[in-house]
Formats: sequence, structure tokens, C-alpha cells
Amino acid sequence: MRAMIVRFSRALLLAPLAFLAAVPAAAQSSDSAAADRYAFTQEYAPDPAIWVIRDDDTTIYMLGTIHALPRGFRWRSPRINEVIEESDVLVVETSEYAQAPDAINADTKLIGRIARREPTSQQLSPAAAAHWRNLVEQSFFPFESIDTMPVMLALLSLGSTGDGSGTSLSAFGVETILEREFRARRRPIEVIEDSGAVTYRLLRLENAEIIEDLEARLIAWDGKPIGYFYNSEFEERTGNDYWQAEHAWARGEVAEDFSLGFGEGAIGDALDELLLDRRNTEWAQWLEERLEQPGTTLVAVGAGHFEGDVSLLVKLRERGIGFERIN
Repeated sequence: MRAMIVRFSRALLLAPLAFLAAVPAAAQSSDSAAADRYAFTQEYAPDPAIWVIRDDDTTIYMLGTIHALPRGFRWRSPRINEVIEESDVLVVETSEYAQAPDAINADTKLIGRIARREPTSQQLSPAAAAHWRNLVEQSFFPFESIDTMPVMLALLSLGSTGDGSGTSLSAFGVETILEREFRARRRPIEVIEDSGAVTYRLLRLENAEIIEDLEARLIAWDGKPIGYFYNSEFEERTGNDYWQAEHAWARGEVAEDFSLGFGEGAIGDALDELLLDRRNTEWAQWLEERLEQPGTTLVAVGAGHFEGDVSLLVKLRERGIGFERIN
């Protein structure tokens, strides 16, 4: 099973975390020691997986992406370059250059929710609250900002900073590069969903069961490095081992199973349903409707959406929509 580890959460969760674009500078920087520690090599020709859906007058390419990558990480292939040239429009999860109709303002919703909720630390036992503070302090976020944030967004935000190596940046991510190229060609960019609506669902995903699960996880974690909170089998890695998931993706590997890394329990079940199952179901419907629009479209969304038993590919099969992998 390919599990989503802490720093890799950006590979799938960019849309819900879009409002956190201003990550503290410390989390977005790396010194020479970090560069050496996380140095990588790519002794292979990149060829990330691409699928296509076709009918008489419509072609839709689907590319699994990684939203944040280290400088110099190669992922372009001749096939991807051909798809870019052929496509009339780029569709991504979220973009500063496009907005869904009647988009929800997630910032306004978040401010209102924060004003009304009791800080997470005050909902926990003293022992769990101490671990909660320790967990947050291992990140690059001020404690108060995370403590007042709805717990699901707080956990995803903490996960997005990972171990603080700062070696993966959205500036080098696939969507950023694709958006730049489509804009240079004066081709339109669209979004497949309202990221504000996804964020709003996360804001509302908070109840006694979620807090109880967080309490149990914090006690079990017991103050270890942050990676162990998200994955009890976490291993600290360096060099190419650190980039195993990115290398697998760049080689075109697609795992049969996929996990967000939160395991079983109220938190993991809720996030799997919301961020994987529900979104993939909605995207499959979007793709079915898009087949009614002639032209060639490149849909570039997180690679994790193409893996597991509730993947976008599974949802397409359930709708009877044929597709094929082209590489």
C-alpha cells in the first residue's frame, strides 16, 4: 500500500490547503545542509502515468500530479509534451487564474468558524493538550493559529509542513509549470471543483468523535517526532529514500492501494470519505459531462486520486466510462 506520509500530503491536498498559501518562511526555505541531506538522483527517464477518455469529438487526458516538488526534479516526458501541445485547455484542482461558478469564500467561512469554536487544547485532557502543544511546536505555525483552527484543517496544515526540510515547493510543482505554459500559449485554465467548498466541508467536519480520536492519537504518539503522529511506522529517510513516492510517480507506477496516512478511526475515515471518495465521485461526474463538450482537455490532479479502491478510475468504471492508459 502506498500511504501518504506527512510531507507528501501536498501531493493530494492542495485544494483544501489553498488558503494557507502564505506558509511561514521557515517552512519554505532550506540551507545547504538540508540540500545535501535530501539530495537525489534520477537514473531513469521520467514517464508519469497518463490516461485518456475519448468519444467522437472529445479527448480528455488525465495526468496524476505532485503539487510540490524539489528544484531540479525531472518529470516531463515526450508523451506529456505531446499532450500539452495537443490540449486546448488545462483543468486543475485549484488555480489563481480560474474560479468555479458561485465559489465559496473559504477565508470568510474560516474566520467565522474560528470565532465561534473552543480552542482544541481546551477540548482535550491535560495530558493530550500537552502533546498537542508539542506537536504544533514541531511545525512552523504559531500555536494559537493552529489551536483555534478547526481540527481537520489543523491536522492537514501541520502535515503540509512535514519535517521542515523545505525542499519541496509548489513553485516546482506540476500544476505551476503547466499553468505557466498554458498561459504562455494563451490557452484557458479551468478548475474541476470549488476548492472553497471543499475547505468549507472540512471546516464543518468536527464533532465529539473527532476530538476523542485526536485525544487517543496524541496519547499514543507521546511526543515523538511529528512523522510518527501521522504514521506509527514512520522512518526518517534521506537522499533518494526520502523521495521514494516522487520517484515511483515519475516512473509511472500506480499503486493498487492508497491511504491518506491517518489510519483507522474517526479522523481517517472522515478524511478518506471527504477528500478521496466524495471528490472522486464528483470528478467522475464532471468528466462524464465534459464529454459533451468538443475539444481536447488536459486534466491534471493529484496522483493519489488515481490509486486505491475509491479512485477516480474506479468511479469512471462505475459510470461505464471507458478510458485507457497511454504510456
